[in-house]
Amino acid sequence: MPAPTANTLLANLCACAILGGCASSLRDGHSQPMVPAPLSAVYSDVNLELKLIAIADDLNRCTGPGWSAAGSIEERVARIGPSLTAAAFRLDSDLRERVERFEFIIADKSEPGTASNSSGRIVIMRPVDALAPNEAALAFVVAREMGHVVAMHHDENVVTSLIVSGLAQIFLPVASVARIIGKLFLSGTAAASTATASASVTATSFLGSQAVITAYRPKQREEADAVAMKLLAELGYDAPAVAAAFAKVDRKSSETEWTSHLWASVDGLSAPGSAIPFESHQASVRAQ
Repeated sequence: MPAPTANTLLANLCACAILGGCASSLRDGHSQPMVPAPLSAVYSDVNLELKLIAIADDLNRCTGPGWSAAGSIEERVARIGPSLTAAAFRLDSDLRERVERFEFIIADKSEPGTASNSSGRIVIMRPVDALAPNEAALAFVVAREMGHVVAMHHDENVVTSLIVSGLAQIFLPVASVARIIGKLFLSGTAAASTATASASVTATSFLGSQAVITAYRPKQREEADAVAMKLLAELGYDAPAVAAAFAKVDRKSSETEWTSHLWASVDGLSAPGSAIPFESHQASVRAQ
């Protein structure tokens, strides 16, 4: 039996990812592909690290070992995190099958933001402290990042990347053939040309997957916001209270892509249908 080609292996991997199961999203019940947990964990870990690397470290922060101040973001997250975790596991009994625990990490970065992986690691950049001056505001920021984990957005992004990579191999056969010929027969300048062709396939698949994932982001943000508000309701906060928690924050103090998404989420708290039944997610997953 001939050895499987790289394209065959990639196609099989895509098929496994798609056929591995489906779960309905929190927002509107659309079918959401799932992937094996180890694959999602590795992919989302790499994405998390790349995201952190892309944001400059805060070089002006000078603190000694073990430094902690009363009211610091570490202390505040240490209070809020366990409560949100308990709420998530209480509301979604199936969550523990995918996430053993949520881990909250403060990163010394030069701009505000949050990030996560599929395993439940939640990273909060230290400048978030200035944008979330009270418990309700910080709880919303943390909960909406948890929402991406609960709504399986990392899995969705993995499947998107696999599918786009597979399509790039299928619809760019000339580059693929050139790459194979270069490996077998060519050297020097010709080999460099095939390397360029190979790089074009890789770049195309990467840019294509990022374009599709970017198109998903508004929908994913809405779903994460809906999860966040369900979690906050368990802590006693409603949408008006959370929106009011940000009322005195200077939105122009730090303008980034992440903050623009945050303010869109805050402004959408009073929109009709912003609270999506969490139970619909449980029922749809159990039905698979």
